[in-house]
Amino acid sequence: MSSPVKADIVIGCVAYCDAIGRIWDGMKGYFATAGVKMDFVLFTSYEAQVDALMKGHIDIAWNGPLAHVRTQKLTHNASISLGMRDVDCNFKTHIIATKASGISVVADLAGKKLATGSVDSPQAYILPLQHIKTSGVALDSLHVTRFDKDIGKHGDTAMGEVEVIKALEGGQVDAGLVSDLMWSRAVNAGDIEASGYVIISDGPPLFDHCQFDALPTFPKEKQDAFNTALFAMTWDNAEHRRVMQLEGIKKEWARPREEGYANMRAALADEANESFPPMFHSVDKHPFKSLVVT
Repeated sequence: MSSPVKADIVIGCVAYCDAIGRIWDGMKGYFATAGVKMDFVLFTSYEAQVDALMKGHIDIAWNGPLAHVRTQKLTHNASISLGMRDVDCNFKTHIIATKASGISVVADLAGKKLATGSVDSPQAYILPLQHIKTSGVALDSLHVTRFDKDIGKHGDTAMGEVEVIKALEGGQVDAGLVSDLMWSRAVNAGDIEASGYVIISDGPPLFDHCQFDALPTFPKEKQDAFNTALFAMTWDNAEHRRVMQLEGIKKEWARPREEGYANMRAALADEANESFPPMFHSVDKHPFKSLVVT
């Protein structure tokens, strides 16, 4: 029986679903075959994960877009971006309106009832609202119902989006913020009849999702070992493919890029630069005509 081996690289991951342990056990096994002693630590929130990275408790954080940009802010843009999945590039989210609402473009949202996902969801709150604001719609004209589910997971569980779809189907709101992934799943599963809804034509721009982040002090030899192993994973290898599929990859790991986070940077421009910043909007302090949080 072999003994546990001290890891050279420790990766932080947020436990947003039951399969996370299985996914990262598979990644750990793969890295071992590539000659890299890697281990992982699971966190209950991205805030705790970013804090652990900043304090040097982990070497790499597997961050969503909100945590990625916060890490860059905390390091004064000195953090190192190491890679992402192919599905993280050009992530799409929608503003979905009921046909009965008469909404067809963003400008039509003024004065309407809008359902959103959790307050920390990039796809179902932060970025669509940033787009609505920059498109000229006064946020103080909106009646917002926000479904705060699994706060700290930054929308990864998508439970807030599930509630948005229910609110649309139940006629409680005029429009809702939902990722393309969750909308497609709901339509394909027959949970909602697409013919009764409109995807607003001038909706939010594409953005990039997850990214591996490290501090600038991360040793170059470990960075190179991680990158070499990560990008050696190939879809043509059945065992590699099994692990990649668990991670939601379509074909390959993608090299890091930053252009897909521009709108998130704009949205966070005035946020406190700390690991555990205050919530964007609370019931007592928000820019909307009204805000109901469930």
